[in-house]
Amino acid sequence: MDISKKLKDVRESKGLSVEELAEKCGREADVIKGWEEGSIVPSASDLIGLSKVYEMTMDEMIYNDAEAPEYNNENGTYGDVSKRKKSKRKRRKGFTKGEIFALLIFPVLCLIVFLVLGFSMNLWHPGWIVFVIIPVYYILVLILRNIGNETDEAVDDFLEETK
Repeated sequence: MDISKKLKDVRESKGLSVEELAEKCGREADVIKGWEEGSIVPSASDLIGLSKVYEMTMDEMIYNDAEAPEYNNENGTYGDVSKRKKSKRKRRKGFTKGEIFALLIFPVLCLIVFLVLGFSMNLWHPGWIVFVIIPVYYILVLILRNIGNETDEAVDDFLEETK
């Protein structure tokens, strides 16, 4: 069930008008209407506030009985984690040619900086510090690359669920 419809159904079942709910939540009536129309997504703190006003748990407020995931006491998660659907998007396993070029050019630039420091200012000994930057660069690139993939997948999953 769509969250906006569920919020409206719960409000109506509790016998509250939009204005009464807005007053109890400390929000504008237009915001409540936006939640119920689906044009505004309520924040987590708004949902917590609504659950307190309705005197319901978050699961009761958001899910129908058939949709509610079951809490697994053994591993402390909702639903069976092993049965979660796999993302339709394939994860990239390798690097593109442009990414390989960018990864290879950085050590070359570090070598050039080292040679310039050495020949022009005779800083051979302290200049080697430049090479410490290379593994840090690669670590950052890999972290940022994976964060981007996971973020894209999370957004895609959210959009699929809201359809």
